[in-house]
Amino acid sequence: MTETTGPTTNGADEAGRDLHPLERELLAFLAERGETGAFEADILAAGALPDEGSFRRAAQWILSRGLARESDLSSRTSVRLGPVGESSVEVGATPELALLEAVDEGRVSDLREMQDSDDRFDRARWGSALGSLIREGILRKGSGGNLERACPGPGVFGEVWKLVYTPLSTEGDEVFLEELPESVRDFVTSRSPRRGKGRAEFVLSEETTRRLTITPLGIELLEAAGAAGLVIGMLTPGKIASGEWRRARFRRYELDIPPARIHLGRLHPYRQFLDRVRRKFISMGFVEMTGPIAESEFWNNDALFMPQYHPARDIHDVYYLSPELKVDLPQDAVMERVARVHEDGGETGGRGWGYTFSREQASRAILRSQGTSLSARCLASGPEIPGKYFAMARCFRYDQVDATPLPDFFQIEGIVLGPEINLRHLLGLLSLFAEEIAGAEEYRFLPAYFPFTEPSVEMHIRHPGLGWMEGGGAGLFRPEVCRPLGVEVPVIAWGLGLDRLAMLALGLDDIRDLITTDLSVLRTMRGRPDQMLSDSRQPEREGYRDAQDRG
Repeated sequence: MTETTGPTTNGADEAGRDLHPLERELLAFLAERGETGAFEADILAAGALPDEGSFRRAAQWILSRGLARESDLSSRTSVRLGPVGESSVEVGATPELALLEAVDEGRVSDLREMQDSDDRFDRARWGSALGSLIREGILRKGSGGNLERACPGPGVFGEVWKLVYTPLSTEGDEVFLEELPESVRDFVTSRSPRRGKGRAEFVLSEETTRRLTITPLGIELLEAAGAAGLVIGMLTPGKIASGEWRRARFRRYELDIPPARIHLGRLHPYRQFLDRVRRKFISMGFVEMTGPIAESEFWNNDALFMPQYHPARDIHDVYYLSPELKVDLPQDAVMERVARVHEDGGETGGRGWGYTFSREQASRAILRSQGTSLSARCLASGPEIPGKYFAMARCFRYDQVDATPLPDFFQIEGIVLGPEINLRHLLGLLSLFAEEIAGAEEYRFLPAYFPFTEPSVEMHIRHPGLGWMEGGGAGLFRPEVCRPLGVEVPVIAWGLGLDRLAMLALGLDDIRDLITTDLSVLRTMRGRPDQMLSDSRQPEREGYRDAQDRG
């Protein structure tokens, strides 16, 4: 047990003060409980104060004035259903219980039959359910490969449905992890991961509880307030009209009572971050590139020397738009040069990919999957040489939502072109981005492969909670990219995940917090101006200075 009290105060000074109405209500409730006091949850449940916000303010006031003390600080973990658990509630069973029921009734004999006949869950969840039942020793595969019972009863899956699902879904009760049997507790914990909460069956939240007890000084002031009779804190027209003010004493204005917190409107933290990044690049002399979100496969892939059979162009990785949607295509001469490069290398000195280029596929419309399409458009538009260009491109990929990827995201895309540009300049710029944009303390470069750059590197940054994560790719554009678009000088290029850099800059452990609608999370989200985008931290890297001088 721990016990804390407010700051020591002079009893006579406190007795001369007037209690706020919220303080009086809370102290009166605590006085009725005597020395045992009351837990916060009990005070809220009893409706001793109008709402939770009023309780929080009153509790802060009486603790700071020594009118109450807090004790029995303890933590407990509440359980609620995650997205996967909620989907089970909608169909009235978990896949494990549904599979057991089907086996017991003789409706299915193997997993594939269950997957084909019951669409309540996807094939992956049916497979996972079977694996769980076999590991728990409840089902097994017989000699003929058919599913059969290994032991009677639903095991822990039935207990979880009874003790967790039912109270949370039908009875509206609270469920706390510490109150569950050990087997159920272990099960729930194993299915409530820290990362990938979009696929979590359960979500755990730790709550801290405390007991409030009135002090002798609190009793003294409460009795004095009762003896003082009617005390008015605000003069209203009704009190004037009724004459009530004549019989009352006005409560004195207390300057030492902490006021209620006022939340002023402001820009979204991620919007502020994006604006700072844009200002940073413009201040470095970069010109911003713009382009459409609905893009053609030509600019998104073909112009970047990505073969038309590349797996990244599969329907499972890219969002394809309606065939009726028409998007901008390049001039015929540019299309022909790019087609030749794909087929036999053209005039680049390479061998190409050795297939027949499809102009029909090149004209298909997709949602932009990489910001590098803007760099290709820029190279084909006759850029300044030397020149520096950047874009903050919103991109779309068919990704499973997790703690680090989103299906739509921002890339910070850029190119620098000039006669003497080389890999050293690129690494200097990437180091600048890691330190100045993300505020990263640890980062590294690893060799990589991309169809459109050679040499290629990946930048990895170390997140204090999630460990090493990929920040993006970079490299020198191949001649097969530059020459068909009319550029003969070296070009360094990069495409970094701006959302992941923002996670570091804003101190987030989950990328989904960037788009959360939870105001309490947004109000506590803060950038780190001492580490991020600071003009006073201009690096003294030779590669960066060379790039600035030549760009």
